[in-house]
Amino acid sequence: MTRGEDVRILVDYDLFDINVKGMTGVFLKTDDVSGKSLVRFWINGEWGEFSEGQFERVEPGHVPEKNRK
Repeated sequence: MTRGEDVRILVDYDLFDINVKGMTGVFLKTDDVSGKSLVRFWINGEWGEFSEGQFERVEPGHVPEKNRK
């Protein structure tokens, strides 16, 4: 996966009282220890950790302009 790609969450996941299921976040990296993907959400600026299968790539390999920073 490419850093900055949009990913859509497929499972219920409580991120500080916000269920991010169905929301789009920004892929950052895969953690070396846990093997989970770190995803940041614009809605509250927080990070979540997701296993493979808990999210889908919106446009594989494409990094939207807003995510480039």
